[in-house]
Amino acid sequence: MSPYAKVALSVLRLAAFGCVVLGLGLYATDLYLYLSQRPVSSPLCLGLKALPFLAAVVLYWKGPRLAEYLTKDLD
Repeated sequence: MSPYAKVALSVLRLAAFGCVVLGLGLYATDLYLYLSQRPVSSPLCLGLKALPFLAAVVLYWKGPRLAEYLTKDLD
């Protein structure tokens, strides 16, 4: 793996970590509502809040291949 691909992979993993943190932050309010015995948001809203977490999973899973694709012309 080239140094450029390693840097690209590090950036992709950093972005994925940011998506995980964002997803946890979005779900923190619903967890607070659930623990305080209040009604939780609609299922559609919960599904939309899951998108950053799903994006993070895809970035972690496809990260090495995507890093190689992004840096294939830099070698």
